[in-house]
Order: sequence, then C-alpha cells, then structure tokens
Amino acid sequence: FFAFVLFGNNLFASERYTIANSKTLKFSYFVSGIPLYGEFHIDASYLTLDFSEEEQSKFYIKVDIRKSTAGFPLATRAMLGQSVLNANKYPFMEFRSTSISKQDNGYRVIGLLKLKGTKKNIVIMVFTKDRYRKNAKTLMFEIVSSIDRYDFGADGFPFLVGKEIKLNSNIELIREDW
Repeated sequence: FFAFVLFGNNLFASERYTIANSKTLKFSYFVSGIPLYGEFHIDASYLTLDFSEEEQSKFYIKVDIRKSTAGFPLATRAMLGQSVLNANKYPFMEFRSTSISKQDNGYRVIGLLKLKGTKKNIVIMVFTKDRYRKNAKTLMFEIVSSIDRYDFGADGFPFLVGKEIKLNSNIELIREDW
C-alpha cells in the first residue's frame, strides 16, 4: 500500500511493446551502383516506453541473420556467407539502446549493435507515424539508420557491394498485455 502511495505514478508510467505483424526490418544497399533491397528477420524485440520520462525508455531488437534475405537467392547466399555476415558462426544481430532523446518529430536512439561478434555504437532515428498515447494498443513508427558493414568485418565483395547498409522500415508495435 505504502509503495503504491509513494510510487504509484511511476509503477504504471511505462508500458512494454513488441514488434507486431511485420517480423522484418527492411534495408537497402548498392551493388555496382544499383540499389537492392532485403529484409532482416526479427527474432525478438521490445520497447519499454516510459511516458513520464521518455529518455528512460528502452529499445531492444534481435535479428535472426539465417532467416534474413538480401533480395534474391545469389545475393542472400553471399550475405549469409563467411566473408559477409557468416551466419553459421554468428546467427544473430542485436541492438540494445543506451540512450534515447527527443528530437523534433521523433527520437534519436543511440545503442550498441552486436554483429559478427563486434559491438559498436550506432544511431537509429525513430519517427512516430501517429500521435501515440498511454495505453495505446498499437504504435506505428519508422526506423531509419545507416550501418557501415566494414565496421563489423562484413567486408566481403568490396568492389561490388557498397559499404553502407541503410535501414528504413515502418514497424507496428503492439502492447504486450493485449
């Protein structure tokens, strides 16, 4: 009872969401100057939204590299192979936020990306698609980021494939207690 009286507002200040129906993050890359598109398969995710202190919110996503695609079979085999993502040895890519700050019509999410056994800080911009509110059943966001694949040792086919992988994906989050 005393905990509720003293901390009641904070006990219910945050809500936990997970990525809903769409279990992929879309990405683009260039092969010989031509844009190609693929999808990272999402294995697990959560967003803990703190409505009273948004900067205390947390975002986590785990991608199953083995189930991901680079757009067509030959490119997918190359992406999953040893010289790029080495999916047999490193089957998962994970991102865990370390800080979140409000910026204009979205959020700047800084966090550690673990890929091929290497951890590096990256920035993900998250833009709200709708005005969200506490107790919402679903939330719509757009995620935008850029990853330098060379930073993670995914440097195979350097004369053919560009070093930048761009994330640009709309995601629907659903509240976990629904």
